[in-house]
Amino acid sequence: MSSRIAVLGGMFDPVHNGHVEAAQFALKQLSVDCLKMIPCHIPNHKKAAAAAARHRLAMLEIAVDGLLQVEVDAIELEKNQLSYTVDTLAAYKKKYSNSSLVFILGADSFNSLPLWHRWELILELSHLFVLTRPGFSLSPETMAAVGFEQRRVSNGEELFESESGKILFCENFDFDISSSSIKQKLIDNQDVSSELDEQVIEYISDNRLYQKY
Repeated sequence: MSSRIAVLGGMFDPVHNGHVEAAQFALKQLSVDCLKMIPCHIPNHKKAAAAAARHRLAMLEIAVDGLLQVEVDAIELEKNQLSYTVDTLAAYKKKYSNSSLVFILGADSFNSLPLWHRWELILELSHLFVLTRPGFSLSPETMAAVGFEQRRVSNGEELFESESGKILFCENFDFDISSSSIKQKLIDNQDVSSELDEQVIEYISDNRLYQKY
C-alpha cells in the first residue's frame, strides 16, 4: 500500500517550539500519512552539535510526545559518518519503496541547495516543501538551477500528482527562533520558557546541558 511521508531534519540542538510548529504546519498543509523528524549526526555545512546525540534524540522525543503522525527516527545517528540528506532519502526510498517522500526545509537552506552533496538526486527522490516568512527572497541562481518555475505547485495535492521533483513554496510560516540564540540564553541562565517545551527545559537542567562550564 502506498503512503506519503514527510521528512524534517535538523540538529535539534536543542529542539525548540519553532521546530515543532514547522512539523505541525507541514502536517496541515500536506496530505501525508506521517512526518519523520530526523536529528542530524555529523553535519556537512554546520558546526558540530553542542549536546551529545543521545541528548538531542531524547529532547526531540520529549518535544513531540503525543503529536499524532509525528515520529522521531534516529537513522542518521546510527551511522558514524557525515549526514547527507540524499543518503537518508535514498534509504527511505528503499525502505518505503511504495511511498512518496516530501523533504521539508527552510528558505535559507533552499537557497544553498546547489551546494549540497548530490543535490540533484534529492529532487529525483522526493518533493520539496519550502517554508519561509513573508518578504523573504529566494536566490535567483538557485531558482534557475533547480528549475523552480517548472517544478512549482500550489498545494499539497498537486505535489503528489507526481512521484517526485515538485516544489511547494509556502511563505506564510512566520516563526523565527534560532537554536544558537537559545543556547546562548541557556548559557547566560536566561528565561527560555517561551521557546522551549517545559519538559525539554527540565531535561536540559537535569542533564546540565548548555552550561558555561
